[in-house]
Amino acid sequence: MTLELWNTFATFGTFIVIAATAIAALVQLRHTRGSNQIAAVQELRDAQETPQFTAADHWVATELASKIKDPEFRYQVVHRADRTAENQMLIARVTEVGNHYENIGSLIKRGLIDRDIALDLWSDVAVSRWGSLASYNAITREAWGSVIWENFEYFVVLSQDWLASHPNGDYPPGVRRIDLKNEWREADRQYAASRSLA
Repeated sequence: MTLELWNTFATFGTFIVIAATAIAALVQLRHTRGSNQIAAVQELRDAQETPQFTAADHWVATELASKIKDPEFRYQVVHRADRTAENQMLIARVTEVGNHYENIGSLIKRGLIDRDIALDLWSDVAVSRWGSLASYNAITREAWGSVIWENFEYFVVLSQDWLASHPNGDYPPGVRRIDLKNEWREADRQYAASRSLA
């Protein structure tokens, strides 16, 4: 064998080693990205399960619609210096919920969490909370512009589209379902009727 042939084999061997290293690096990056997404999703789920977030979320879902009718509350939403301690606490609850979904939208937009995973987990509640916060958000956007919770809005638009294309959920096709029977249906109907009479 000539020296040129050995040189060609050596060059080809170097190419194979570099290619194998590049492939290994890509596989490692893919695993790292998957691990980072799992960590991010778990952190978001953990945040939703704290007592503070649960209380804020419950208040937004059940009480904000009534509180937003109060002109003093609406005034204090945009006039921070005039907030009472009570309204400051309530506004902090609203902010906590809105910012949570803002963060999810931002992570999706930047590709740091998988869009389909986020939509599968949170699309219905994101749309619901956007509805609960719509009047509040209209007030803040009128005062400070449309950048307020724009990533939350982005997440909701994606969620609305995802829900429209998955009206019965995203259960894998062809997999059997478990038939559940509500043994309390009739008793609960009677109970509900007795409550409406009282």
